[in-house]
Amino acid sequence: MVETPLEEKCVIKDLLDRLSAKGRKGKEAAIESLAISTEDDDWMPDELIDQGGIKVINSFLDDKNPHIVFSALKIIIAIASTGETEPLIEGGVIASLDSIQDDKNPIIQQKVREALNLLQPDVDEAVVTKPQNEY
Repeated sequence: MVETPLEEKCVIKDLLDRLSAKGRKGKEAAIESLAISTEDDDWMPDELIDQGGIKVINSFLDDKNPHIVFSALKIIIAIASTGETEPLIEGGVIASLDSIQDDKNPIIQQKVREALNLLQPDVDEAVVTKPQNEY
């Protein structure tokens, strides 16, 4: 069954609402559901970005529950993999990733490195142009 854009919008809104709620109940399931949805071949991050999902996902990178952090990292990697790096950078994700890159969990460390590699191009890849003199 293929979801219509309206259905997708409603599902993402529901999951983001659950993640933004005060209590902890259902947060792990909601973020894992979002992470699993990124595995769909047709998944695009537009709706998640449009509904403020970057800020919500970013807030879970320092959670004590490693399952929640892992799911948040999967979502960030999925977004960055589509080329939508600017909303992640503007949302402060790089600073959050930097703060957890020395996590005691090696799987978290590996996912953080993967995300940072997508968000921070290597110096070798940067294109540097020399200003031309205009005389």
